[in-house]
Amino acid sequence: MSERCERVADAGELEPSRPNLTAFIVCLGCVVVLLDISIVNVALKPIASGLGGRLTDLQWIVDAYTVAFASFLLTAGTAGDRFGNKRIFTAGFFVFTVASVVCGAATSLTALIGARVLQGIGAALIIPCSLTLLNHAYENPGERAKAFGWWAGSGGASVAAGPVIGGFLIHSFGWRSIFYVNIPIGLAALFLTYRYIRSEQPRAGHRIDWPGQLLSLFALASLTTVLIEGNNWGWLSIRIIVLSVACIGMSLLFFAIENRQSQPMLPMELFRSTSFSVSTLLGLLLSFSFYGLIFTLSLYFQQARRFSPLETGLAFLPVTGLLTVMNVFAGRLGAARGMRFPIVTGFVVGGIGFFWLAFATSSATTYWGLLLPLLCVGAGVPLILPPLTTVVLAAVDRSQVGLASATLNTGRQIGAAAGVAVLGSLLTSAPTFVGGFQWGMIISSIIYLIGTVLTLRFVPNDPHLRIEAGGSEGEII
Repeated sequence: MSERCERVADAGELEPSRPNLTAFIVCLGCVVVLLDISIVNVALKPIASGLGGRLTDLQWIVDAYTVAFASFLLTAGTAGDRFGNKRIFTAGFFVFTVASVVCGAATSLTALIGARVLQGIGAALIIPCSLTLLNHAYENPGERAKAFGWWAGSGGASVAAGPVIGGFLIHSFGWRSIFYVNIPIGLAALFLTYRYIRSEQPRAGHRIDWPGQLLSLFALASLTTVLIEGNNWGWLSIRIIVLSVACIGMSLLFFAIENRQSQPMLPMELFRSTSFSVSTLLGLLLSFSFYGLIFTLSLYFQQARRFSPLETGLAFLPVTGLLTVMNVFAGRLGAARGMRFPIVTGFVVGGIGFFWLAFATSSATTYWGLLLPLLCVGAGVPLILPPLTTVVLAAVDRSQVGLASATLNTGRQIGAAAGVAVLGSLLTSAPTFVGGFQWGMIISSIIYLIGTVLTLRFVPNDPHLRIEAGGSEGEII
């Protein structure tokens, strides 16, 4: 009786028989974070119709979230260690849910973009802490590995389903519904987290690297502004030149400070490993082209093809529908043939798809004429990430796998922000919208060719690479 009273008294304490409930709760976090990356793309034209704005404003709606997410991801993991992962996870869900309310109620693009920044911060607080909470919930390594698979699978399914869900919601309830749908999920997650997730003892020795955090945030924000606004302001304008110099200066200062910090947010020693450094760069290149495609393809379908949001969401299925299936296949292929083989195959197949799209998007081409190149991209992209993650995490000590995973994810979010900025800018700088889209696909195919060469030269081909449980085993597109 007394034991039961003790459990009731500590409502945040997880009973030993509830680890699967913990997995469900942290998967909710993964779902909302990844859903908001893909779902918003099909809402861009309806948002522009409702709130006005230029193409660059639409780029900011996507990149405000991504830049904040990338900037705070490394610090969020340290904050979880310092203050407790349950507290930071809860704070992340609270911030994300409140920001979703503001996004849905926004009456101007400025308010919407500002709320997207808050959403990105909330997302950054959720993801690293969700993995740590999941790791602590399971004592059995086999069960823990399955739980990480659920986590990664829920994220992949969210990315795949995002455009379709977004299209349906916009068609039925308007664009604001894609943000309001986060509210019941967030409230449920907050209650379940408070009631059932176990609190762990914070590690007081860890401290947040505020100089590194602020420098990385401002450097990335400056870079994104230059890439998005360069066409509007003029590439040789004073503002662009000042921001470019500031970005370079803050980046150099960031690396200098990180080299001297006793507890840096990004230890430079990680990059002494060639396979780690190159694989992190490959993750950036992967996301540059993939998320740039998602952004520009959505606008292509809705502006050049006059698709409705629902039709646009359904049109994405060849790209997104293969993600979950091919993620599983990539892991098995890497185990059988070595990690280099699926990565090279993914870059080659995806590169063919991008190059094909550049010449398939003429005014006379039907949607069915785009199907095969879209299938190439949809099959190629998920072949790369699971084995790439294995290479990154196998290149560091077990104690650093969480940090290595966060670094890879940060690089990928930086690539995503840059891809949306660069490929989106091409839509306005080219003589025609379709011409800008075609040039974006050509650049993406060249980037995948570079990825192929780098993989062949630097990525090891050991089929026996393994990641020990205890870090961030799950990875998501």
